[in-house]
Amino acid sequence: MADAKAADLVVRAGTVHTMDPAAPLATGVAIRQGRIVARSRGLGEWDGLADLVGPETTVLDDPGLVVLPAFVDTHNHLMFAARNVLGVPVSRARDIPEFIELIRQRAAHTPSGSWIVTAADWHEVRLAERRLPTAAELDSATTDHPVLVLRGGHNGVLNSEGLRLAGIGPDTADLPGGFIARDAAGRPTGWVQDTALELAGRVLPPTPVPLLADGLARAAAEYGAHGIGTVRDPAVTPQEWQAYLSAEAAGRLSVRSHAMIWTTPAAIEAAGSMDAYLDGLEAEDVRPRVGAGLVRVWGLKMVLDGGVEAGALEQPYVDRPGYRGELMWDLDALTHVLAVAVRRGWPTGVHAFGDRAVALLLDAVRVVKSRTGPLPPGMLVVEHGGLMGDRIADAAELGIPVTVQQALLEGLAEPLVAAWGADRVAEMFPLRELMDAGVRISAGTDHPIGPLDPLRGVYGMVTRRTPAGLLGAGHAISRTEALHLYTTAGARLLGGGATGTLVPGAPADLVAYPADPFTRELDELLSLSPEATVVDGRVVHLAG
Repeated sequence: MADAKAADLVVRAGTVHTMDPAAPLATGVAIRQGRIVARSRGLGEWDGLADLVGPETTVLDDPGLVVLPAFVDTHNHLMFAARNVLGVPVSRARDIPEFIELIRQRAAHTPSGSWIVTAADWHEVRLAERRLPTAAELDSATTDHPVLVLRGGHNGVLNSEGLRLAGIGPDTADLPGGFIARDAAGRPTGWVQDTALELAGRVLPPTPVPLLADGLARAAAEYGAHGIGTVRDPAVTPQEWQAYLSAEAAGRLSVRSHAMIWTTPAAIEAAGSMDAYLDGLEAEDVRPRVGAGLVRVWGLKMVLDGGVEAGALEQPYVDRPGYRGELMWDLDALTHVLAVAVRRGWPTGVHAFGDRAVALLLDAVRVVKSRTGPLPPGMLVVEHGGLMGDRIADAAELGIPVTVQQALLEGLAEPLVAAWGADRVAEMFPLRELMDAGVRISAGTDHPIGPLDPLRGVYGMVTRRTPAGLLGAGHAISRTEALHLYTTAGARLLGGGATGTLVPGAPADLVAYPADPFTRELDELLSLSPEATVVDGRVVHLAG
């Protein structure tokens, strides 16, 4: 018979970084029913924890281990990663012929007339041609299937059948906040962006919930190998939320997820009003803090501007004279929907990448505060804040958190420099100034756009090294600050549902490394990987 006082799991290590200022170091923790129930009082002590080891207790005992709270990634597209698992793996291609061949292979095993959708975790700069494929090239893979090539969250390429089904032709007008690429005769070439990409999304058949749930489970399994215990998933539809619940009910999730419900101007317009839109969500029992086990609804996600090709800038792009990006909301419309969300208690994160978008969002928040009064902490959040411009002091004054993703500069530095110019890209993610101004920031990867491993993000925040060279060295922060952004700061943004410290009562989410991320040589962070990861008291990753 199990001892009721015994721990389910005891971890004994060389060092435990608790991230608790009152007792920052320990040598072990004990876990029962998914919570930390005890820890050793300091380095070199094992007192008390040995008494919690019973006959059924799992013990990880290795004095070479260094333990931290599992990472909290506050902007990580787990659902997007799940869809990548299901899509054509075009990231394997080295050039467009290989890219087309992968689609042709999928078409050979796909019923005629069914959509073929690719994974989105690739970029054309890694193809020999350094460009997107065209509709004509996709047609050479198949004309019997509509094809949607996704690249990141803002861009896609359709073949001719996909363009037809989406209703995109020579006479289709450009949409506000979107882009349809055309040849010299005005015919669409396949590339669509942002609101134009939504036209394809409207005609795509929904992916069955069981298939999505399987993709989630398979994608989440990779997260433990990088020490990630919690994500805030910033693009989840109500149907995809059902897949989250299904995967959790089956016990197949290995990472906590706080889902942000994808909310577009078109969805609000279709509902009739912002209130009617929220009424519809709540009628389906989709509301903040609802969930089970490892999953919760966080709130809403809105997008104000584009990414590399359409981020809204104060000054024109260097590669497109006169072009300053796209805004998907005007000030009045954005202010209205945010005010309704605040009034009804829906936390909302807004994608604002360029400095013109950041300025518009902060202006809207100021108006909302004047109407509603003080905002609850974390009620409105700037997602990315890539180019803050001269609005850092405004963000601090308004008390608006910013989620930052230095990892994006590893994945996108080269195309960003080509589009925006090196001087402007060097000013992205000004972490030092944000922290010094008192802005509440937390760290994420924006995976699968950025690399998944948080230690790569830490490396970038400390060194500011990117594939395009050293960019913005003056914005660097210390390693200790960076690790706190991935743990305690993320937990603070998410409230009581996430861990970020290893203290009694906290969720038992931890990662154990064979060397200390706080003191290891910086370059070695790029190859340092966990020996074990624990989420909710369960070992979800064990090396070897």
